[in-house]
Amino acid sequence: MRSNLMLGAGLALALSMLWVAPVAAANTRPPVAELSADLNGDGVADRVVLSGEDDEVDVALHLSAGGRVPDKPTLFKRAVGWRGAMAGTEPSMSATARGSLVLVFQNESIGRDRWRQQLTIAVRDGAIVVAGYTYVARDTLDPKNGFTCDLNLLSGKGQRNGKPFTVAIKPLLLADWDDTTIPKECAF
Repeated sequence: MRSNLMLGAGLALALSMLWVAPVAAANTRPPVAELSADLNGDGVADRVVLSGEDDEVDVALHLSAGGRVPDKPTLFKRAVGWRGAMAGTEPSMSATARGSLVLVFQNESIGRDRWRQQLTIAVRDGAIVVAGYTYVARDTLDPKNGFTCDLNLLSGKGQRNGKPFTVAIKPLLLADWDDTTIPKECAF
């Protein structure tokens, strides 16, 4: 009877490890890029890590609180953008002088259709929001077959193919962002 209990406990432990292991592995994708910048305006440099493999890239924002940057991310967003492996397809990021984070996903080197997608991330009233969205696409064989959209999600003002437009929109939380939340005015 005791050996059956030990076998049952061992099997339960092994099954629980199988269930937990994929969750832990999902948060340990290899880093693609790292950035230090004061994003929340408290005078302490925050940390941002892009990580990924295959075609997806995740973002982890470590925003300072109480004068220190936490080890665990303040926000982790899976599959925030596309990751290529060749020159001209790697994701990148930078910080603006006003403390916004700019994430860039692109295909500027492969195939006929070239594109660049940019998300501007800002901390507003303690929330991490997508403050801006820019998309530029071009056809290398038909230069007239391209499009652009640049939209300030805080003001609702934008330009589509050089023509101004205004939309009633509220800021989108980065945690809720995906391809389905791209404003229809910028969907091509």
